[in-house]
Amino acid sequence: MIRFTTEIVTGDCPACTEKTMLVNISNSLYRCINCGEDVEQKINGVIKYMKVDKESRMKLTEEEHG
Repeated sequence: MIRFTTEIVTGDCPACTEKTMLVNISNSLYRCINCGEDVEQKINGVIKYMKVDKESRMKLTEEEHG
């Protein structure tokens, strides 16, 4: 059984430069609801979002749920 969970956060989209809601689509990937751009969440003291494109690499992991 696959279990899907999602998170909606607010942040600054680097593509459209708007403060907007971002919908979690993977561990650290979010989609801007304003422009539809996929962005990656980076946490280094502050939370920032980086633009993701076809050249971006991501690693999928499978978490066990008890």
